[in-house]
Amino acid sequence: MAAESSRLGAWLLTLLAILGIGLAGYLTTVHYAHIPLVCSDQGLVNCQMVLSSSYSIIPGTSLPITVPGMAFFLVSLALALGQLRRPANYGLRRTHAVWAGVGVLTALYLVFVELVELRTICLWCTSVHVVLLLTFLVTLWRLYPKASTA
Repeated sequence: MAAESSRLGAWLLTLLAILGIGLAGYLTTVHYAHIPLVCSDQGLVNCQMVLSSSYSIIPGTSLPITVPGMAFFLVSLALALGQLRRPANYGLRRTHAVWAGVGVLTALYLVFVELVELRTICLWCTSVHVVLLLTFLVTLWRLYPKASTA
């Protein structure tokens, strides 16, 4: 039962990483292609304002923060695939949990920027943040396999 739960968790992390790559890839494409974002820009939700703010670019560069976002999810994908190949490797699980924790801390900062500095949110960014949070929660769940099968 524990082995099945472990593989399920690794597959879930794989799917979350692919979803994150897709979301970050879309936002990166929108940035470089200068195409309109598919988003409602009304009231509290204003994706265009968030994604065109100075916070959407890595300081000192012209690189959008979605590029490191894609890199984050590529590393997450590699860690998840490693866990599929070696499900008993606790070190990979722990590394993935730490990596996901770094992602969640970054997302918390970005949510702060959206709410406090920009006073608006982006639904696309929020979806990336939700994927990050789910990734973190799954990695924590996988650190304690006995508790997850009880």
